[in-house]
Amino acid sequence: MSTRTRQLAIMVAIAALAAVAWVAISRDSSPVPPSANVSDPVADDTPPAAPRTTASATALIEEAPPTAHEEEDAGVVVAARWGSRRGELGRLRPQEGNPEGPMSFVRAGDDLLVLDQVNARVSRYDAKGNLRRSFDATETTQDIAVAKDGTVALLDRLVDKTVRLVDKDGRAIGTLPLPEDRVGDPGLVTGVFVDGKDVYVEKEHGALARIGSVDGSPAEPALLTGRPSKDGSLLIMATLSPPEAVVTLNAFDRKVGSLRFARAIQFPRPARQVMLLDTDLRGTIYLGVLGGNPPMVQIACLDPNDGHAIGRIAVPTSEVPEESFRDFSVGDDGAIVLALRTDDGVEYRSARCP
Repeated sequence: MSTRTRQLAIMVAIAALAAVAWVAISRDSSPVPPSANVSDPVADDTPPAAPRTTASATALIEEAPPTAHEEEDAGVVVAARWGSRRGELGRLRPQEGNPEGPMSFVRAGDDLLVLDQVNARVSRYDAKGNLRRSFDATETTQDIAVAKDGTVALLDRLVDKTVRLVDKDGRAIGTLPLPEDRVGDPGLVTGVFVDGKDVYVEKEHGALARIGSVDGSPAEPALLTGRPSKDGSLLIMATLSPPEAVVTLNAFDRKVGSLRFARAIQFPRPARQVMLLDTDLRGTIYLGVLGGNPPMVQIACLDPNDGHAIGRIAVPTSEVPEESFRDFSVGDDGAIVLALRTDDGVEYRSARCP
């Protein structure tokens, strides 16, 4: 065989091997069908999931955006140093037991009421962050709520096992017990709420049990299937599935008496706990979850008609060990107030979404 013939044969063999290798690689790299797992994030331009109709409402999936906006310019509403003097807030770090800071707070019009149970008082700050007045609270009070008429409800679930009612200046109105036949174990109560003139406590982040009226009088037993919205139209309840970082939000229409919508809302992983479930006077729903890496509180602002997200923000969380019962509150105007504890004191900051 001539030299030219041998070279031609070698070239043909090399071309054949290359063709075989290309076919094998093409087969191995064929596209894989996308997963149907609801917890997989999607890009912003992905069409929304199709509604799934149920007997009484629509179940929807609200995906998280790839990244959330960090609210770096949140304004400081109140700044208070640790201490027991006027304008200061108490901190407790026992040798045995959990460290404590102010357990709870609530917006009341332009004022901010801070439950400073370490100093056995409630401090009322005005819109400029100045202390207006203080009134007494027990050292075991853990949550606070304010009625439209200014009545303040103070929850002591561990020792007194009551909700104490005072007027806006701290003058006593009455006391409502936490009967076990209505609320179960008082130690498992997770909040106090006022709906019109009725006072409710939340049972283990679930249903709300009525215990009386804001005038201190008893009331017939009644249950709410979620937290009442500020405009009175909805009852809302949220359940977190940490592995998927998905919160299932149910919104019940109080006028119709049925489920308005159910929506599964995706949050960044890892998801740790629900930090915020509240509304404003327009009915907008604010849902916040501690999650992501580094951890921040990711807040989704949801339309009250169908639950779709109309905005999202991410805000920081306290890094010191002092425990609290409530770290977020939403005002009638939609301003979100969050508590940030540091080694020096507490800042209550305001943020908006969207």
